[in-house]
Amino acid sequence: MKTIDTYKTENADQAVELAAVLAERFKPGDVILLQGDLGSGKTFMVQQICRHWQVAEAVTSPTFTLIQHYQGRYPVIHMDLYRLESDAELDELGWEEFINEQIVAFIEWPERLMPWLATCYLLHIERRNNGNRVYTLSRKEPS
Repeated sequence: MKTIDTYKTENADQAVELAAVLAERFKPGDVILLQGDLGSGKTFMVQQICRHWQVAEAVTSPTFTLIQHYQGRYPVIHMDLYRLESDAELDELGWEEFINEQIVAFIEWPERLMPWLATCYLLHIERRNNGNRVYTLSRKEPS
């Protein structure tokens, strides 16, 4: 992975501003992997990016449904792989059908899927003790 940018936010308003920047960067065909501890703001960032893309419905965490579909400026898939315990469960999910040139895919807890992706963004979110967050955006390209 090659680091592209690092961003720091001190409050939710700055995170919303960052989401606007990222919403302009991402486009259909992009796969964005979201890493960070529980409560770091992964779903919040997806919500804010989708808001900039005029997604009308409420964007919620797909922890129990595993996959959420949204339509705004772009079709969006939001996946959460936290509860998956094996590669077999990943295969049963049919993740490959959601990775294509028409869809923007956001994937939380992507560690199990990362080796299978040739190209993707990785947005790592680190929550600091003071509530600030550091976002590191990296890009994986085919070797």
